Amino acid sequence: MTRGQGFWLAFLVVAVISSGIAVVYAKFLSRALFVELQQVVAQRDQADMEWGRLQLELATRGALGRVMSIAGERLQMGVPEAGQIVVVK
Repeated sequence: MTRGQGFWLAFLVVAVISSGIAVVYAKFLSRALFVELQQVVAQRDQADMEWGRLQLELATRGALGRVMSIAGERLQMGVPEAGQIVVVK
């Protein structure tokens, strides 16, 4: 084996080892990013559920306001005065 061939052989061995290390590192990063993605997806799902609950609460409160306005308009109902309130024990 000549000196030039030995140099190229050593160079190729280093290149193959470096390539292997790069593949392992890339796989590690891929797994770490996948775990982070799963955590972010779980946070998004939690936020979506909270948004749904808030939308439902908003619709419920809006319906209560509508009921109160209809009760006041159609049935002439209102909040009683302090003297009209009777406490039953």
